[in-house]
Amino acid sequence: MRQTLKALLPVALLLCGASASAQGSEALRRAAESILKIEADSQAASGFVWQDANHAVTALHVVDGKQRITAHYVGPDGRVQASTAAVVERVFKEADLVLLRLQTPQPRKPLALSPSTPTVRQPLDALGFPLNIAGYSNTELKLRFGGTQLRSILPPKLLAQFTDYPSTSTEILNLEGNLVPGLSGAPLLEAQGLLVGIADGGLEDGAVGICWGIPAAHLQRLAQSTVTRTPGAARVAALFSADSQASVAPTQRVGEFGLTKLRSRSYAQLAGSADDQLGLAQLSQLFQMFNPNQFRYDVYQEQRTGATVVLPEGARLSAQGDWIVADTGDARMSMRLQLKALGQPAEAQQLAANFEFALTQPGPGVVLMGDPQWSYLQPMTRYGVTVHRKAIYRNVVFNGMPVPQQYFFETLATNGRSLLAVAAVNMDNSPPTANFEIACSQGLRDGRCPLLMRQRALWAQMVLGVQFSSFPQAQF
Repeated sequence: MRQTLKALLPVALLLCGASASAQGSEALRRAAESILKIEADSQAASGFVWQDANHAVTALHVVDGKQRITAHYVGPDGRVQASTAAVVERVFKEADLVLLRLQTPQPRKPLALSPSTPTVRQPLDALGFPLNIAGYSNTELKLRFGGTQLRSILPPKLLAQFTDYPSTSTEILNLEGNLVPGLSGAPLLEAQGLLVGIADGGLEDGAVGICWGIPAAHLQRLAQSTVTRTPGAARVAALFSADSQASVAPTQRVGEFGLTKLRSRSYAQLAGSADDQLGLAQLSQLFQMFNPNQFRYDVYQEQRTGATVVLPEGARLSAQGDWIVADTGDARMSMRLQLKALGQPAEAQQLAANFEFALTQPGPGVVLMGDPQWSYLQPMTRYGVTVHRKAIYRNVVFNGMPVPQQYFFETLATNGRSLLAVAAVNMDNSPPTANFEIACSQGLRDGRCPLLMRQRALWAQMVLGVQFSSFPQAQF
C-alpha cells in the first residue's frame, strides 16, 4: 500500500463488465407463486413447493432441532395469505436438505427442475426472504469457476466447524454474490424460472461472506431418503443464512438505498478476510498504540448490491443531501459514503470523481495532495470487484505555502453494477493539532491530551473501517 500516487482524482477503475439480469420479471412472478416463508420456532428462512402441492423443501439447518414448523404463503404485497403447519418427512443430511409435508396445503404448483446444470458465470436468482423481509425478493448470483465441494472453497478455520453436516465432500454450487440471513432454503433459478439449486450458505467470514448452493440434482436423493428424523445436531456457529432473529436489525432507509445492520464484530473477527491483507497490516502497525484488537464495528449491508460498510460500533447513520453520514459523536471526525447504481460500468469513474470533488471541495486557495504512503498506485481487481484506496490532504494556502487543514481516507469500490464510496474525514489535521497529538502520544502531561488521544483512537478505528468496506468477493 505504500506506493507513489500517480494522480489525485481516481484513476480508471479497470471496470468489470455489466451483469445481465438473471431473469425477466415474468419468470420471477411465476416462480414466486411456489415460494414459502419457513418459520421454525423463532427463526425464519425460505423454502419452496416441490413434487406436489403437499410438499416443500428447505435447508435442514433451518428446522433441525425445532419444535414447531410453519409454512407461510405470501402474496405479492408481502401479506401472509395462508399458513400451514409442516412436519419433517425426509432428510438428506449430507446435502443439508429436508422435505416437509404441509398439513393444510394451498393449491400451488411445484417448481420445475431445469433439464441442464448451470454453467460458469451463468446468472442465477435466489428467490426468498432475505433479512426476514415481509415480502419475497430476488438476489442476483452467478456460478463461480473453482471448487465444487465445501472442502475446496473454505479455509481450514471455517472447515473445521463442519463436524456433522453438510458433508464437506458433497457437490455444491460455488456462488458469487450476496446470500444473507433468511435465504437458507431459497430456490436458485435460471433465466426461465427453472430450479437449478437450493441456497444453503452462508458462512460469515469477516465483513462479507462465502456462499454456496446445493445442486437440484440432490433433490432426487432427498426424495429417496429413508431418514425421517432430523439429527438434532449443534448448528455450525458461523452459518448465518437462517439466523434472522438474533443479529439482523431493521433496514434503515438512507437516501436511495436501504442499509441493514447485520452484526457487530471485533477487529480481529473482520481482519482475517480483508481484501488487502498487506494494506491492513500496515495500517494496524501505524495504529498499534491504540491496540486495534479492542475496536468493535457494526457491519451494514445493502441488500440489492451486497455493498458492505463497516462503521465504529454505535455510529448513527443519517441522510444529508447526497451523502450518507455516520455520526461518531465527535464533531472533528465523521464518515461519509455514497452508493450509486450504474447504468453502465464506465459511469463508475465519473461518479467516483464526483464523490471526491464534493468531499474535498477544491477551489481557489486550496491545494489537494495525495498521501503516497496510503494510496494505491493502481486499483486492485479481484473476482469482479475493483477497489481503489487512497488518502488525501486538503491544504489551504497561507503566506504562499500550502498548510494542511483536513485529511481524508477513502475506499472506492465497484462491482460493475454499483459504486460504493466511503471516506473517513478528519476535519482538523492542522500542524498545531497534529504536532500536539504526537507530543501527547510521547507522554506529554497536558489536560488536553486525553481528548486528543480519544480522537486519534477514533480516527484509527474509522480508517480501519473504511479499509474493510467493499463488495462481497471470494477470499479463497
